[in-house]
Amino acid sequence: MAALIEPSLAAALDRKMALRGKVEYTPSDVSLIAEQLNRFLTAQIGQGFEVRDLNALSGGASMEQYVFDLYRPNADRQLVKMILRMSPLCSVIETCRLREFQIIRAVAGVLPVPEAFWVSDSDEYFGRPALICSFNPGVASPKDGGGKATGLGTVYGKHREKLAPQYIRHLAALHTMDWRDKDLSALVIPREGTSDAVDWSLAHWDRVWDEDAVEAHPTIALARAWLWRNRPVLDHISLVHGDYRNGNFLFDENTDEITAILDWEAGYLGDRHMDLAYAMLPGYGTLEGGTYYCAGLVEKNAFIEEYTRLSGLSVDPERLRYYTVLNMYWAIIACCATGPKLAADRMTHLDTMMNIVPGLGFYFVNELNAILLEEQQHDADG
Repeated sequence: MAALIEPSLAAALDRKMALRGKVEYTPSDVSLIAEQLNRFLTAQIGQGFEVRDLNALSGGASMEQYVFDLYRPNADRQLVKMILRMSPLCSVIETCRLREFQIIRAVAGVLPVPEAFWVSDSDEYFGRPALICSFNPGVASPKDGGGKATGLGTVYGKHREKLAPQYIRHLAALHTMDWRDKDLSALVIPREGTSDAVDWSLAHWDRVWDEDAVEAHPTIALARAWLWRNRPVLDHISLVHGDYRNGNFLFDENTDEITAILDWEAGYLGDRHMDLAYAMLPGYGTLEGGTYYCAGLVEKNAFIEEYTRLSGLSVDPERLRYYTVLNMYWAIIACCATGPKLAADRMTHLDTMMNIVPGLGFYFVNELNAILLEEQQHDADG
């Protein structure tokens, strides 16, 4: 089924296909990054600055990142620790730096986020799109939490009691914030009472599968048909994070205050149930003492109850189920199609990780098969 893909995301996919088979990833030389960074900053702020302690930053499955100190002796803030986030050669999820930049700026003051300073939406300075934001203090998981680089599987232990209410409160604030007076020109606004947003998302992931899959898969075929057939309409337009889970926020291990919510590159305007279902996905949480904690933080019913109380928005079980399927659908595509394809074509700086993520993808295949089987039985029963 043909449908619009948001132009900025379609452009990111076009870029990936234009590079495929023509170039392979090679590690960036820090001295070259320093030269590019100095040229870019000169264009933004002129003279009178110094880049100090530029180093590659580990972690993250999407961006190439470098941390540095910006010294400006005549500025109000003389020394600011910053992060340069650059689009990689190709990513497991192709996104747009301008979208990310605009979303971070839009939610500043509503949620704790890095300060977004500058963005380059072309290849002019770094050979690819990039943005610069503040480096926020905090940890993604406690020292004894057992979390991996992705944040998945983190056990928050004694920190859960204080972190969980903040995690829910920030999500409720995001979904109810007034985004209409913000500069979100890189995003397309869906219409309430339509399936616009989900149509665009489905068209996007359908294209990714068609371009990246090595071979057909029956679960993808069944899920695609079910998702198009059961598209819900939008009752309230929210700014959606798109990757709201453990590992994508930092907190102070001493005070248990969330210091920053990260990784906004998958954000868009759409249905709040997308974030809710994503945060509740099996595989992202932890089972402790017989209780399953969504994102390692909160039991599902408590999550829904507190979110509803804080946001004043309803949580529809049917839409929650729909977006569970949609989240599994795109996660399977990213993990089982795009990741291995990028590794095989040598188009990623994370080739080892891209050969590991299919394990998570096929976990979701198993979960999704069970849901689709239930739906098939429900349809048969009339």
